[in-house]
Amino acid sequence: MEIREYLSIIWKRKLLIVISMFLLGFLGIVINYVVMKATYQATAKVLVEPKAKLVVLTGDRNASNMPPALDIETYVKMLKSHRVGEAAARELHKNDKQMPDKEALQKQGINMANAVVVEAEEDTGIIKVSVQSKNPEECTDIANAYVRAFVEVSKQMTESSLDELESYVEKQLAQANLKLKERSQTIKEFQDTILAEHDTTNPDLQEHELDQLIRQLENERMYANIEQKAIEVRLRGFTQLLNQYDDVLTMGTMDRPGWDSMSFSNNSELDDRLRELELERISLQEKFVEGHPKLAEIDGKIELLENQKRRVVSSYVQGRQINNQRYEHVRDSVDELEVDLALATAKIGRIEQSLEEARSRMVNVPEIKKQKMDLERDLAVAESMKTMLEEQLIQIQLQRVERPTKVQVLDPAIKPSDPLSPQRERNVAIAIIIGLLLGVGLAFLLEEMEETVRTSDDVKNYLNLPVLGSIPYSAETINKLITDVPLKSPIAEAYRRLSFFTQLFCLDPPIKSLLVTSCKSDEGKSTTLSNMAISMAQEGTKVLIIDTDLRRPMLHRMFGIDNSLGLSSILTGELEAEIAVSDMSVSGRLPKESFMEVVVDRLIQPTNIKGLSVIPSGPLPANSIELLRSERMLSFLRTVEKKADIVIFDSPPSIHVIDAVVMAQILDGVLMVINSGRIDREEALQVKYMIESTKTPIIGVALNNIEASSPDYYYYYYYGGYGYGSRQRRKRVKLKR
Repeated sequence: MEIREYLSIIWKRKLLIVISMFLLGFLGIVINYVVMKATYQATAKVLVEPKAKLVVLTGDRNASNMPPALDIETYVKMLKSHRVGEAAARELHKNDKQMPDKEALQKQGINMANAVVVEAEEDTGIIKVSVQSKNPEECTDIANAYVRAFVEVSKQMTESSLDELESYVEKQLAQANLKLKERSQTIKEFQDTILAEHDTTNPDLQEHELDQLIRQLENERMYANIEQKAIEVRLRGFTQLLNQYDDVLTMGTMDRPGWDSMSFSNNSELDDRLRELELERISLQEKFVEGHPKLAEIDGKIELLENQKRRVVSSYVQGRQINNQRYEHVRDSVDELEVDLALATAKIGRIEQSLEEARSRMVNVPEIKKQKMDLERDLAVAESMKTMLEEQLIQIQLQRVERPTKVQVLDPAIKPSDPLSPQRERNVAIAIIIGLLLGVGLAFLLEEMEETVRTSDDVKNYLNLPVLGSIPYSAETINKLITDVPLKSPIAEAYRRLSFFTQLFCLDPPIKSLLVTSCKSDEGKSTTLSNMAISMAQEGTKVLIIDTDLRRPMLHRMFGIDNSLGLSSILTGELEAEIAVSDMSVSGRLPKESFMEVVVDRLIQPTNIKGLSVIPSGPLPANSIELLRSERMLSFLRTVEKKADIVIFDSPPSIHVIDAVVMAQILDGVLMVINSGRIDREEALQVKYMIESTKTPIIGVALNNIEASSPDYYYYYYYGGYGYGSRQRRKRVKLKR
């Protein structure tokens, strides 16, 4: 099929397509605006910003005892945790007159954590937190409460280690102040009692240097011990983190040993149930042997729980992600800290050894001086310890402000004005488009299912006959002769085209007598025949049309002529006898011409169209078939062929009576008139086969009453300005045969 034919099908079924679009569009409006409730989404943004690290508990400016900053994936996991959800629920109800109980807050927090949508923007420290709800105010409040709770939870998690460290340093500082006070009091009492009786104002130079050495070594040992402690703390933090990473990597395959030893909040209940079943199995083993049904039942339950735990652990493990670069950094840090710890331990050992040697050299120093030096060293150590602890306390307090990672609300959620779903305008537009596609599909489906002869292609494909003319439908000219319409109207042009090709097809082989028939009544057969004959006569052809429809004749009505005498009068012999009696009474003899020629000449009635004559049917006989088969009919045919250039016979429809078949046996050719879209293909084929059985050729088909949407209706567009066609289409009326 060509594009024009596709468009003609769409145009023909345009009402169906419009109805389909309207129904689907209306359905889309009802669903989107009435049935579906609007869902709103509010989004808040959180910024995870790394900050500079501070040094604590050590003089090493390149090291920090703070745990490494968490990666962005970890913060995303934290946002989905139940702890943050519960904190968000508490934040949401903080202004309520009565706070819900703990169980209600936990339940609401779990629901919020499961419902919130968390997404990290790539290559940034920005995390988006989205909440959906039917109420725009509710989703906005939940989103803002959730990010505020997350900031607070992350702050608490960061400060928890600082609180522990600060508490430890404060305790150590209190002890240092106490020791410093005690050392100062001891030295004052020693000076007031012992030194007053002995002269120690001029110590020996060697004794002084030895005392300074011991002080220095004790200070070094103190700082070395602190450094060792700091390295141990940092090593423990990095080792725990590395172990977590290794758990994820080794647990990636569930076939490795150790998966069942993993315990976290999601599988603690499973662990308890497994332990209970194992204890129950042990008690049953004392009563029953292996293979007993009760032991088998317990084993089945244990296996079921182990498989369930395996799935839980697998889901937990596979849900975690490790950055390779970060993993390498943590592993290298553990290796470096282990080396640093070994070096610090060795350093302390060397200091202890040097301190022992220095103290052994103090044997020769007088006891009084020795006691004084010891007291002064203890006081100096206490003062150094107090100063160092005060500096550490200040650094810890600064770390509360400058944390390794700062989490803050970047953009709070704003109340949404438009719903997230449904997108009403888009959905309605999609529904209309679907209606359009559905309508077009139905149009082509109905076209494919249609069994009528509608276009010239149908005639060619199913009847294998040429279309000599296509007559367009026009409500203004229906059942009218073309003498009553404008000369250049589409109807007149269509009939001129039909008459031209009919005469052309009657040239070879030459056809003198032509039968015009149709399949059924009311197909416009008589109108088509009359207008075609008028067009031939207007072109200068002498035409004689004869109404051989002896059942429902129409030609005398169309041309307004007398039907009291006609073809039936000749075939019954009544007119011939009447003429013979009349001539005998007048002239006393019979006419010299044959009676048939005389009768035909007296029956031919002229019309107001030059070159066109008509012989009506006459009175309706009871035996039309016998008359059409008679010898008089053959004699009549030989006579009328001499009276015109072409003789056209109008016959009854062929599907119900055989008059047309009888006539086709004695005529030269047949023209079929088919009403477009009204005659089934099988009916048209049946008529064709009936006529072809007479060996009389069917010269072609006149396709009558075609729609403006038909591809055959070319002239409709060309002559649209005359007002003919579907733009002024009215309710159909029955066509004259």
